[in-house]
Amino acid sequence: METMSNPYPKKMHDTYEDEEERKHFQRIVSAFKYYKNHSLLRVKKTESYLLSLPAHHQRLLSKYREHLQEVKRCIENNDEIIKLIIKDVAHIFENVSPATAQTDSVRKVHLTLNPRPVMADQEKVQATIKQLVRDWSVEGTEERMACYQPIIDEIMNQFPADYCTPSDVQILVPGAGLGRLAYEIARRGYTCQGNEFSLFMLFASHFVLNKCRGVNSYQVHPWVHQYMNNLKPEHQTQAVFFPDVNPSDLPENAQFSMAAGDFLEVYTEDNHWDCVATCFFIDCANNVVQFIETIYKILKPGGIWINLGPLLYHFSDMPMEDSIEPSYDVVRDVIHGFGFQLEKEETRVKTRYAQNVNSMLQCEYNSVYFVCRKPKRHIDNNVNYRNGTESNGMQEQEN
Repeated sequence: METMSNPYPKKMHDTYEDEEERKHFQRIVSAFKYYKNHSLLRVKKTESYLLSLPAHHQRLLSKYREHLQEVKRCIENNDEIIKLIIKDVAHIFENVSPATAQTDSVRKVHLTLNPRPVMADQEKVQATIKQLVRDWSVEGTEERMACYQPIIDEIMNQFPADYCTPSDVQILVPGAGLGRLAYEIARRGYTCQGNEFSLFMLFASHFVLNKCRGVNSYQVHPWVHQYMNNLKPEHQTQAVFFPDVNPSDLPENAQFSMAAGDFLEVYTEDNHWDCVATCFFIDCANNVVQFIETIYKILKPGGIWINLGPLLYHFSDMPMEDSIEPSYDVVRDVIHGFGFQLEKEETRVKTRYAQNVNSMLQCEYNSVYFVCRKPKRHIDNNVNYRNGTESNGMQEQEN
């Protein structure tokens, strides 16, 4: 299955909204395409300065000059992976028909690339490469055990195979990133859908989940852009292989899908999900209260919300963006205010996010982990299960 659902290029008419969506799609493709040039310019700048140093300084830095050649080789290798990620990217979404995909609107994605994408987009390309390590490499195992395993364990505790049919349990993972948490939940037999808004993440997750076959068949150099705090030169140029598992190795009839788009816009059906699992997600909102309210509404009565993560608040102090940044104590009051019953809570959970363990600078979060339940109550109308139709890959989820 080579498509996923998506509201971005949902229709290619000449409306303002559709044109903005097309431009956004085009901008992200441009950012990936410009990765190599942007990254090599950074190395060239360093090389130029190095050549301006006194001759005896240059002699002392001969190993450093050789290292910069290795950095360029790593960038070239990363670019080869990026080419694979964005290959045929205009065709990855189910709700764009092949006929539509041949229109001029889609072809412009390739023909009218921005000549120099903004720095923030380049940083997101680099972050996407690091995310491959976190979600799909042996080197990311420790992070996944700290961040994903408590959620997986709680799901298996709440919905044990001895007392229910896992495929009848519908679990949503908003902010799914490159899809490993959702994949692991589906691998255990549950019906699971990941949701992601970022096209950077969607392009890469589609490549891993639908194009990668076999174990450790590709490699990236995730830390090549980290020029500071390196103990050894090889720590910057380290190669990491991915994926550490074969993404196609799911149980027969596994129900696993990904839906692209804004969480608040895609998920509007009340009383639908048995479980919502959020990891490093709720602080991605301009208004965290709206996220909590939506999670409460879409859960079935008796359904559970499992959360783990910090409160980074991505839109805080971002130009042209509004944001509120309540403390966890206030967030907990909001959770109670909507009617959730807090069943488990743990603070100061040590977690990391796409961290280079060899770096001389380490970043660690004291995250919060909690489990909430939406109280059971009588409902007049039966709620139908929405079962996936694909055993692997992506299923359509219209916005």
